[in-house]
Amino acid sequence: MSRVPALLPAVLAQDAPATPADAAIGVTWMPYLLVGVALLVVGAVARLRARGADRGLREFLVVRGSTLLLIALLIGWLADAAAEGDGLTAVDRPVWSWFVTHRTGLTTVLAKVATEVGSTGVMAVLAALAAVWLWLRAGRRGDAVLVAVVTAGAGLLVTVSKPIVGRVRPPEGFRLVTETNQSFPSGHALASVAVLGVLAIVFLPRLSSAGRRAAGWALVAAAVLAIGASRLYLGVHWPTDVAGGWLTGAGWLLACLTVRTLGRRHPVLLRGGSATLLDHRPGRMWTGAPG
Repeated sequence: MSRVPALLPAVLAQDAPATPADAAIGVTWMPYLLVGVALLVVGAVARLRARGADRGLREFLVVRGSTLLLIALLIGWLADAAAEGDGLTAVDRPVWSWFVTHRTGLTTVLAKVATEVGSTGVMAVLAALAAVWLWLRAGRRGDAVLVAVVTAGAGLLVTVSKPIVGRVRPPEGFRLVTETNQSFPSGHALASVAVLGVLAIVFLPRLSSAGRRAAGWALVAAAVLAIGASRLYLGVHWPTDVAGGWLTGAGWLLACLTVRTLGRRHPVLLRGGSATLLDHRPGRMWTGAPG
């Protein structure tokens, strides 16, 4: 570790990392924007089909659609900057170097534990166990499907997004764990927000007191932050990778919750079996409270 401070000035003096495929970087943001636009289109169509619905539903569709589009634009902006090595990525090397130069024996152990707990494999197992319990023991099949869909979608987003941007990870000599795929977005950050978020939404409202629910949310937030920070500390991600992962996970979770809310509160807006699949109360009408 003594060589790290001596080597950092040379790393910091280098140009920001960019994807080798310079000719293709101009459209790296496009998939994210298309997702946001698609969600807004769905919301607009649903709104047209619900002209007689109450004001709460219309406001819900506008707010959720606009929020999802904003998240998509932010992700696209980060992805484009990450691919080209400009913009917000100017903060990457200074922040990353701060974590690298503040390593100690104890914090290294803690960071490795946090990164292992936050791995996509552990998140998938945790979500699978929760989904099976919700389906078989609690009889909450709608919640079980929600957990499964959020988790599967998060894994797919990680698999698809990394090659699209193709960002190079920090220098290998500074990494404390082995990683072989691309850097943006952080799969750990994405999975922690999506999976821990959906589990909190499914389980925490059942706690008996507001204090316990608040403590549960604080614990989830601390876990998400610790997992993201561990990726910087271990030297395998740039800060904008983690930010992109958090945004992507949050956007996907919000999209799934939006569909579930419409299925529960106004199922006429969703054709086919979606409403029945996500919630076994198809006759319940809109109450104005988002899910």
